Amino acid sequence: MPYESEKLKSRVFYYLCMVLAGCILANIVLRCDRDLQVFILPFTDSSRLAGVSVQQTLFYVLLQRTKQVAVVYLLYKVFPPKAVFSIGMSALLFLFGFVISCQMFYLGLSGVWFLLLCLFPHYLIYLGMLYYLAAEARKVGEDKNKKRMAAMILILTFFVGILSESILSKIFLKNFLYKKSAETSSRLILFLPYFIFKNPFST
Repeated sequence: MPYESEKLKSRVFYYLCMVLAGCILANIVLRCDRDLQVFILPFTDSSRLAGVSVQQTLFYVLLQRTKQVAVVYLLYKVFPPKAVFSIGMSALLFLFGFVISCQMFYLGLSGVWFLLLCLFPHYLIYLGMLYYLAAEARKVGEDKNKKRMAAMILILTFFVGILSESILSKIFLKNFLYKKSAETSSRLILFLPYFIFKNPFST
């Protein structure tokens, strides 16, 4: 048990280091005056998404995530599942650190919150499902009842993630955009007297 605890701590520490490495690389590149706006997730993308119906979002997300899970499952069958999961997690967390730094640089703290709302909680559900799938893929010779139970857990978790991404995340993003729009309007109202009464001949 203590060995498992230490193993978990070292794994968490390693994954946090990958996020930090992504942040450091992004800051180094930005200090060199490189344009990294291609990596940011602008608010306009979410505005378009907010106008799409729940049914359309649900169908699109289901199609995309099914294809992605199928690719991961094939990789688990071809390569050692543990190695595939570890490499995939490392790459995703490094990219997360890189992108979140770009969001902060170009869009400020609002950009960071926006990115988090786009990813959570559904990505935590997907990662948990893929970890469980990797653990189950390594098992051989289990009886059919256990395999059926594992398959049911995976399918249920997958659809919980789909519903969370299609409905829950959409609600969060709508509320975020509404609040941001309200803040922008209040700032305009606050500065309106300045623009009205400003002397046009002043320098």
